[in-house]
Amino acid sequence: MTGLSGRANLIYGPRGVGKTSLLLRQAMRTKGRYLSMDHPALYTATLYEWVNLLFERGIQAVYLDEIHAARNWSQDLKALYDAWPGKTIWASGSNSLLLSSGVGDLSRRFLGIRMPLLSFREFLVLRGFEDFGLQTDFEPDPLWVRRVHDACPVLSLFEEYLKTGFRPFFVEGVEDYPDKCLQTVQKTILADIPALLPAISQNHFRLMNAVLGYLAQSPIPVLQVNSLCREWNLGKEKLYGLLHAMEQTGILRLLRHPTDHTAMSVGAKIFLADPSLYQVLGGKEGNTREAFVACALESAGHRVNAAKDETAADFIIDGRITLEVGGQRKARKRADLVIRDGADFPAPGIVPLWILGFLW
Repeated sequence: MTGLSGRANLIYGPRGVGKTSLLLRQAMRTKGRYLSMDHPALYTATLYEWVNLLFERGIQAVYLDEIHAARNWSQDLKALYDAWPGKTIWASGSNSLLLSSGVGDLSRRFLGIRMPLLSFREFLVLRGFEDFGLQTDFEPDPLWVRRVHDACPVLSLFEEYLKTGFRPFFVEGVEDYPDKCLQTVQKTILADIPALLPAISQNHFRLMNAVLGYLAQSPIPVLQVNSLCREWNLGKEKLYGLLHAMEQTGILRLLRHPTDHTAMSVGAKIFLADPSLYQVLGGKEGNTREAFVACALESAGHRVNAAKDETAADFIIDGRITLEVGGQRKARKRADLVIRDGADFPAPGIVPLWILGFLW
Protein backbone atom coordinates (compact mmCIF):
# COMPACT_ATOMS: atom_id res chain seq x y z
CA MET A 1 0.00 0.00 0.00
CA THR A 2 1.49 3.31 -1.10
CA GLY A 3 0.74 6.88 -0.14
CA LEU A 4 -1.07 5.96 3.07
CA SER A 5 -1.36 8.99 5.34
CA GLY A 6 -3.86 10.80 7.54
CA ARG A 7 -4.41 11.41 11.21
CA ALA A 8 -6.82 8.53 11.92
CA ASN A 9 -6.88 5.25 9.95
CA LEU A 10 -8.54 1.92 10.65
CA ILE A 11 -6.76 -0.76 8.60
CA TYR A 12 -8.34 -4.19 8.24
CA GLY A 13 -7.86 -7.32 6.18
CA PRO A 14 -6.96 -11.01 6.40
CA ARG A 15 -4.17 -12.19 8.67
CA GLY A 16 -0.63 -12.25 7.33
CA VAL A 17 -0.89 -9.53 4.65
CA GLY A 18 1.48 -7.10 6.40
CA LYS A 19 -0.68 -4.93 8.66
CA THR A 20 1.68 -5.36 11.61
CA SER A 21 4.72 -4.56 9.48
CA LEU A 22 2.99 -1.42 8.19
CA LEU A 23 2.25 -0.19 11.72
CA LEU A 24 5.75 -0.97 12.97
CA ARG A 25 7.30 0.87 10.03
CA GLN A 26 5.07 3.90 10.59
CA ALA A 27 5.88 3.89 14.32
CA MET A 28 9.61 3.93 13.56
CA ARG A 29 9.23 6.61 10.92
CA THR A 30 7.20 8.96 13.13
CA LYS A 31 8.83 8.04 16.47
CA GLY A 32 5.40 6.93 17.63
CA ARG A 33 4.42 4.01 19.86
CA TYR A 34 3.27 0.60 18.70
CA LEU A 35 0.94 -1.47 20.90
CA SER A 36 -0.40 -4.94 20.14
CA MET A 37 -3.76 -4.95 21.89
CA ASP A 38 -3.83 -8.75 22.26
CA HIS A 39 -0.78 -8.63 24.58
CA PRO A 40 -1.80 -9.94 28.03
CA ALA A 41 -0.07 -7.05 29.82
CA LEU A 42 -2.44 -4.57 28.20
CA TYR A 43 -5.54 -6.24 29.64
CA THR A 44 -4.85 -4.58 33.00
CA ALA A 45 -6.30 -1.27 31.77
CA THR A 46 -8.60 -0.02 29.04
CA LEU A 47 -7.49 1.03 25.57
CA TYR A 48 -8.42 4.61 26.45
CA GLU A 49 -6.28 4.57 29.60
CA TRP A 50 -3.18 3.20 27.86
CA VAL A 51 -3.29 5.63 24.95
CA ASN A 52 -4.28 8.58 27.10
CA LEU A 53 -1.20 7.90 29.28
CA LEU A 54 1.07 7.91 26.21
CA PHE A 55 -0.42 11.16 24.90
CA GLU A 56 -0.07 12.81 28.32
CA ARG A 57 3.65 11.95 28.21
CA GLY A 58 4.10 13.74 24.91
CA ILE A 59 3.82 10.89 22.40
CA GLN A 60 2.40 12.29 19.15
CA ALA A 61 1.31 9.08 17.40
CA VAL A 62 0.11 5.63 18.42
CA TYR A 63 -0.23 2.53 16.23
CA LEU A 64 -2.61 -0.06 17.67
CA ASP A 65 -2.45 -3.60 16.28
CA GLU A 66 -5.12 -6.31 16.79
CA ILE A 67 -7.50 -3.56 17.88
CA HIS A 68 -10.50 -5.89 18.05
CA ALA A 69 -8.86 -7.63 21.04
CA ALA A 70 -9.47 -4.53 23.17
CA ARG A 71 -12.77 -4.28 25.05
CA ASN A 72 -14.98 -1.41 23.85
CA TRP A 73 -12.35 -0.49 21.28
CA SER A 74 -14.69 1.45 19.01
CA GLN A 75 -15.96 3.72 21.78
CA ASP A 76 -12.45 4.26 23.15
CA LEU A 77 -11.04 5.19 19.73
CA LYS A 78 -13.83 7.70 19.24
CA ALA A 79 -13.20 9.24 22.66
CA LEU A 80 -9.42 9.44 22.07
CA TYR A 81 -9.90 11.07 18.68
CA ASP A 82 -12.11 13.76 20.23
CA ALA A 83 -9.99 14.27 23.36
CA TRP A 84 -6.65 14.62 21.51
CA PRO A 85 -7.26 16.53 18.25
CA GLY A 86 -3.57 16.99 17.49
CA LYS A 87 -2.55 13.33 17.80
CA THR A 88 -2.25 10.55 15.20
CA ILE A 89 -4.08 7.28 15.83
CA TRP A 90 -3.81 4.29 13.50
CA ALA A 91 -5.38 0.94 14.30
CA SER A 92 -5.48 -2.42 12.55
CA GLY A 93 -7.16 -5.76 12.92
CA SER A 94 -7.86 -9.01 11.13
CA ASN A 95 -11.50 -9.54 11.82
CA SER A 96 -13.39 -7.82 9.04
CA LEU A 97 -16.86 -8.13 10.54
CA LEU A 98 -15.85 -6.56 13.85
CA LEU A 99 -13.86 -3.89 12.06
CA SER A 100 -16.65 -3.21 9.59
CA SER A 101 -19.03 -2.50 12.45
CA GLY A 102 -16.42 -0.21 13.94
CA VAL A 103 -15.85 1.56 10.63
CA GLY A 104 -19.53 2.40 10.53
CA ASP A 105 -19.46 3.72 14.08
CA LEU A 106 -16.27 5.71 13.47
CA SER A 107 -16.84 6.73 9.86
CA ARG A 108 -16.84 10.50 10.57
CA ARG A 109 -13.50 10.23 12.37
CA PHE A 110 -11.51 7.25 11.09
CA LEU A 111 -10.83 6.30 7.48
CA GLY A 112 -11.49 2.58 6.98
CA ILE A 113 -8.84 1.03 4.72
CA ARG A 114 -8.97 -2.58 3.52
CA MET A 115 -5.54 -4.16 3.08
CA PRO A 116 -5.79 -6.97 0.51
CA LEU A 117 -3.46 -9.80 -0.38
CA LEU A 118 -0.30 -8.79 -2.24
CA SER A 119 -0.62 -8.05 -5.95
CA PHE A 120 1.87 -9.32 -8.54
CA ARG A 121 3.02 -5.70 -8.88
CA GLU A 122 3.83 -5.54 -5.16
CA PHE A 123 5.44 -8.99 -5.26
CA LEU A 124 7.84 -7.78 -7.96
CA VAL A 125 8.74 -4.69 -5.93
CA LEU A 126 9.52 -6.86 -2.89
CA ARG A 127 11.66 -9.04 -5.15
CA GLY A 128 13.74 -6.00 -6.10
CA PHE A 129 12.18 -4.92 -9.40
CA GLU A 130 10.81 -1.48 -10.17
CA ASP A 131 7.20 -0.53 -9.56
CA PHE A 132 5.64 -0.83 -13.01
CA GLY A 133 2.47 0.97 -11.91
CA LEU A 134 -1.20 0.07 -11.99
CA GLN A 135 -3.13 -1.07 -15.04
CA THR A 136 -6.77 -0.12 -14.64
CA ASP A 137 -8.27 -1.92 -17.63
CA PHE A 138 -7.86 -5.05 -19.74
CA GLU A 139 -6.09 -3.34 -22.65
CA PRO A 140 -2.67 -2.20 -21.40
CA ASP A 141 -0.33 -0.08 -23.50
CA PRO A 142 1.83 -2.45 -25.63
CA LEU A 143 4.88 -0.34 -24.77
CA TRP A 144 4.20 -0.93 -21.06
CA VAL A 145 3.88 -4.69 -21.66
CA ARG A 146 7.18 -4.70 -23.54
CA ARG A 147 8.88 -2.72 -20.74
CA VAL A 148 7.80 -5.28 -18.14
CA HIS A 149 9.04 -8.16 -20.30
CA ASP A 150 12.36 -6.45 -20.91
CA ALA A 151 12.86 -5.83 -17.19
CA CYS A 152 12.11 -9.30 -15.81
CA PRO A 153 11.14 -12.90 -16.71
CA VAL A 154 7.44 -12.23 -16.26
CA LEU A 155 5.95 -15.69 -16.73
CA SER A 156 8.37 -17.54 -14.45
CA LEU A 157 8.01 -14.87 -11.75
CA PHE A 158 4.23 -14.97 -12.08
CA GLU A 159 4.25 -18.74 -11.66
CA GLU A 160 6.31 -18.25 -8.50
CA TYR A 161 3.88 -15.56 -7.31
CA LEU A 162 0.87 -17.88 -7.70
CA LYS A 163 2.60 -20.42 -5.47
CA THR A 164 4.25 -18.28 -2.78
CA GLY A 165 3.53 -14.59 -3.40
CA PHE A 166 0.24 -13.47 -1.87
CA ARG A 167 1.56 -12.87 1.63
CA PRO A 168 4.99 -11.37 2.39
CA PHE A 169 6.17 -14.57 4.09
CA PHE A 170 8.31 -15.29 1.01
CA VAL A 171 10.67 -12.43 1.98
CA GLU A 172 11.97 -14.67 4.77
CA GLY A 173 12.26 -17.71 2.48
CA VAL A 174 9.85 -19.64 0.28
CA GLU A 175 10.58 -22.91 2.08
CA ASP A 176 8.52 -21.82 5.08
CA TYR A 177 5.71 -20.27 3.04
CA PRO A 178 3.34 -23.30 3.09
CA ASP A 179 3.65 -23.80 6.86
CA LYS A 180 3.16 -20.09 7.58
CA CYS A 181 0.10 -19.97 5.31
CA LEU A 182 -1.48 -22.93 7.06
CA GLN A 183 -0.67 -21.48 10.49
CA THR A 184 -2.32 -18.21 9.45
CA VAL A 185 -5.46 -19.99 8.27
CA GLN A 186 -5.64 -22.06 11.44
CA LYS A 187 -5.25 -18.99 13.65
CA THR A 188 -8.05 -17.32 11.73
CA ILE A 189 -10.32 -20.35 12.18
CA LEU A 190 -9.51 -20.81 15.87
CA ALA A 191 -9.27 -17.16 16.99
CA ASP A 192 -11.31 -14.96 14.63
CA ILE A 193 -14.29 -17.06 13.61
CA PRO A 194 -15.41 -17.86 17.20
CA ALA A 195 -15.61 -14.09 17.79
CA LEU A 196 -18.05 -13.82 14.89
CA LEU A 197 -20.12 -16.94 15.43
CA PRO A 198 -21.25 -18.13 18.87
CA ALA A 199 -21.35 -21.74 20.03
CA ILE A 200 -18.46 -23.08 17.92
CA SER A 201 -17.59 -26.70 18.66
CA GLN A 202 -14.71 -28.99 17.71
CA ASN A 203 -16.98 -30.55 15.10
CA HIS A 204 -17.33 -27.14 13.42
CA PHE A 205 -13.55 -26.61 13.38
CA ARG A 206 -13.10 -30.01 11.73
CA LEU A 207 -15.81 -29.19 9.18
CA MET A 208 -14.14 -25.92 8.20
CA ASN A 209 -10.83 -27.71 7.61
CA ALA A 210 -12.63 -30.39 5.60
CA VAL A 211 -14.19 -27.67 3.43
CA LEU A 212 -10.72 -26.24 2.70
CA GLY A 213 -9.36 -29.64 1.71
CA TYR A 214 -12.38 -30.44 -0.45
CA LEU A 215 -12.32 -27.11 -2.31
CA ALA A 216 -8.60 -27.43 -2.99
CA GLN A 217 -8.99 -30.89 -4.54
CA SER A 218 -12.38 -30.64 -6.22
CA PRO A 219 -12.43 -30.01 -9.99
CA ILE A 220 -15.68 -28.06 -9.54
CA PRO A 221 -15.64 -25.26 -6.91
CA VAL A 222 -19.03 -25.94 -5.33
CA LEU A 223 -20.34 -27.50 -2.11
CA GLN A 224 -23.26 -29.86 -1.68
CA VAL A 225 -25.14 -28.37 1.25
CA ASN A 226 -27.46 -31.28 2.03
CA SER A 227 -24.72 -33.91 2.04
CA LEU A 228 -22.44 -31.74 4.18
CA CYS A 229 -25.20 -31.20 6.73
CA ARG A 230 -25.92 -34.92 6.90
CA GLU A 231 -22.26 -35.92 7.12
CA TRP A 232 -21.40 -33.39 9.84
CA ASN A 233 -24.71 -33.50 11.68
CA LEU A 234 -25.54 -29.80 11.59
CA GLY A 235 -28.34 -27.63 10.27
CA LYS A 236 -28.23 -25.54 7.12
CA GLU A 237 -28.34 -22.28 9.05
CA LYS A 238 -25.20 -23.23 10.98
CA LEU A 239 -23.40 -24.31 7.81
CA TYR A 240 -24.28 -21.02 6.08
CA GLY A 241 -23.08 -19.17 9.17
CA LEU A 242 -19.73 -20.97 9.16
CA LEU A 243 -19.17 -20.35 5.45
CA HIS A 244 -20.15 -16.69 5.82
CA ALA A 245 -17.67 -16.29 8.68
CA MET A 246 -14.95 -17.95 6.58
CA GLU A 247 -15.75 -15.49 3.81
CA GLN A 248 -15.69 -12.45 6.10
CA THR A 249 -12.35 -13.42 7.65
CA GLY A 250 -10.68 -13.83 4.27
CA ILE A 251 -10.47 -17.63 4.03
CA LEU A 252 -13.11 -18.21 1.34
CA ARG A 253 -14.42 -16.20 -1.59
CA LEU A 254 -18.07 -16.88 -2.47
CA LEU A 255 -19.25 -15.85 -5.93
CA ARG A 256 -22.96 -15.67 -6.67
CA HIS A 257 -25.01 -15.35 -9.82
CA PRO A 258 -25.93 -11.72 -10.60
CA THR A 259 -29.56 -12.36 -9.58
CA ASP A 260 -28.75 -14.23 -6.35
CA HIS A 261 -29.31 -11.88 -3.40
CA THR A 262 -30.17 -14.58 -0.88
CA ALA A 263 -28.45 -14.25 2.50
CA MET A 264 -28.56 -18.01 3.11
CA SER A 265 -26.52 -19.14 0.11
CA VAL A 266 -23.23 -20.87 -0.63
CA GLY A 267 -23.03 -19.07 -3.96
CA ALA A 268 -22.50 -20.50 -7.42
CA LYS A 269 -18.74 -20.94 -6.97
CA ILE A 270 -16.56 -21.05 -3.86
CA PHE A 271 -12.82 -20.41 -4.01
CA LEU A 272 -10.04 -20.26 -1.47
CA ALA A 273 -9.55 -16.51 -1.06
CA ASP A 274 -5.75 -16.86 -1.13
CA PRO A 275 -4.96 -18.55 -4.47
CA SER A 276 -1.59 -19.81 -3.20
CA LEU A 277 -3.44 -22.13 -0.79
CA TYR A 278 -4.26 -24.38 -3.74
CA GLN A 279 -0.56 -25.08 -4.17
CA VAL A 280 -0.09 -25.44 -0.39
CA LEU A 281 -2.95 -27.99 -0.22
CA GLY A 282 -2.02 -29.78 -3.46
CA GLY A 283 -5.01 -28.40 -5.34
CA LYS A 284 -6.16 -28.06 -8.93
CA GLU A 285 -4.39 -25.67 -11.33
CA GLY A 286 -7.65 -24.61 -12.96
CA ASN A 287 -9.11 -23.53 -9.64
CA THR A 288 -5.94 -21.55 -8.89
CA ARG A 289 -6.45 -19.56 -12.10
CA GLU A 290 -10.10 -18.80 -11.45
CA ALA A 291 -9.42 -18.01 -7.79
CA PHE A 292 -6.71 -15.55 -8.86
CA VAL A 293 -8.98 -13.82 -11.37
CA ALA A 294 -11.67 -13.37 -8.72
CA CYS A 295 -9.09 -12.21 -6.18
CA ALA A 296 -7.51 -9.68 -8.55
CA LEU A 297 -10.77 -8.18 -9.74
CA GLU A 298 -12.34 -7.89 -6.30
CA SER A 299 -9.11 -6.45 -4.85
CA ALA A 300 -9.27 -3.79 -7.58
CA GLY A 301 -12.84 -2.91 -6.58
CA HIS A 302 -14.78 -4.72 -9.31
CA ARG A 303 -17.99 -6.65 -8.72
CA VAL A 304 -17.46 -10.28 -9.69
CA ASN A 305 -20.29 -12.77 -10.29
CA ALA A 306 -20.38 -16.31 -11.58
CA ALA A 307 -21.87 -16.49 -15.06
CA LYS A 308 -25.31 -18.07 -15.19
CA ASP A 309 -24.49 -19.87 -18.44
CA GLU A 310 -21.10 -21.57 -18.06
CA THR A 311 -21.11 -22.58 -21.73
CA ALA A 312 -20.72 -18.87 -22.52
CA ALA A 313 -18.32 -17.60 -19.83
CA ASP A 314 -16.93 -18.13 -16.32
CA PHE A 315 -17.43 -14.66 -14.80
CA ILE A 316 -19.46 -11.49 -15.22
CA ILE A 317 -17.61 -8.32 -14.17
CA ASP A 318 -19.52 -5.23 -13.01
CA GLY A 319 -22.66 -6.66 -14.57
CA ARG A 320 -21.46 -6.08 -18.14
CA ILE A 321 -18.14 -7.76 -19.10
CA THR A 322 -17.98 -11.54 -19.49
CA LEU A 323 -14.72 -13.43 -18.98
CA GLU A 324 -13.55 -16.93 -19.76
CA VAL A 325 -10.49 -18.22 -17.88
CA GLY A 326 -8.11 -21.00 -18.85
CA GLY A 327 -4.74 -22.17 -20.10
CA GLN A 328 -2.65 -21.05 -23.04
CA ARG A 329 -5.05 -22.40 -25.68
CA LYS A 330 -8.31 -21.63 -23.92
CA ALA A 331 -11.12 -20.78 -26.35
CA ARG A 332 -13.06 -17.56 -25.92
CA LYS A 333 -16.51 -19.23 -26.14
CA ARG A 334 -19.04 -16.38 -26.17
CA ALA A 335 -17.24 -14.25 -23.61
CA ASP A 336 -16.06 -10.70 -24.24
CA LEU A 337 -12.54 -11.64 -23.18
CA VAL A 338 -10.54 -14.78 -22.50
CA ILE A 339 -7.95 -14.67 -19.70
CA ARG A 340 -5.11 -17.04 -20.62
CA ASP A 341 -2.50 -18.41 -18.26
CA GLY A 342 0.90 -18.76 -19.92
CA ALA A 343 0.27 -16.07 -22.55
CA ASP A 344 3.06 -13.51 -22.95
CA PHE A 345 1.35 -10.64 -24.74
CA PRO A 346 -2.24 -9.46 -25.12
CA ALA A 347 -4.12 -9.78 -28.40
CA PRO A 348 -7.63 -8.78 -29.52
CA GLY A 349 -10.00 -10.43 -27.06
CA ILE A 350 -7.12 -12.13 -25.19
CA VAL A 351 -5.63 -10.95 -21.88
CA PRO A 352 -2.62 -12.71 -20.30
CA LEU A 353 -3.39 -13.80 -16.75
CA TRP A 354 -0.31 -12.06 -15.33
CA ILE A 355 -1.58 -8.63 -16.37
CA LEU A 356 -4.43 -8.89 -13.85
CA GLY A 357 -1.72 -8.84 -11.18
CA PHE A 358 -1.30 -5.12 -11.87
CA LEU A 359 -4.94 -4.17 -11.28
CA TRP A 360 -4.25 -3.32 -7.62
